[in-house]
Amino acid sequence: MTDKVPATPKKKTRVRISDEMRQCVELMATEGLPVHVAAERANITRDTAVRNMRKAHVLKLFNQRAKDVRENASQAAYMRINHLSVASTNERVMLDASKWVAGVDGISPVQKVQGQHNHSHVFGGFGYPDLDPVDVTPEDDN
Repeated sequence: MTDKVPATPKKKTRVRISDEMRQCVELMATEGLPVHVAAERANITRDTAVRNMRKAHVLKLFNQRAKDVRENASQAAYMRINHLSVASTNERVMLDASKWVAGVDGISPVQKVQGQHNHSHVFGGFGYPDLDPVDVTPEDDN
């Protein structure tokens, strides 16, 4: 009879991701940059970034960050538009952003102001004084 030896759990080994690669992943997830542009901005080579993106733990980090960005996109958009409503240098942008924020917060902006003015003008016709008629027929020379 064989004794089964319980499987010993494998120790989780910590995998290190360099700060530059983290920055590259962050740029790709938050700004939607392609690998070569993100790698250049993170001061690593394109080949290093591509090689690291093939690793499971780096890909997992990227997927998690992209998921976080998608889940918080509406809140981030709200905060950006709220900031525009206060800090924009363009008054039209401030007005539109303020209307949008008010609408999201349940305050409906004024859509249309309507006033009604009624004027009545009555024309009674032309009035002529009664004058003696003027005869304009030519006279006979006979």
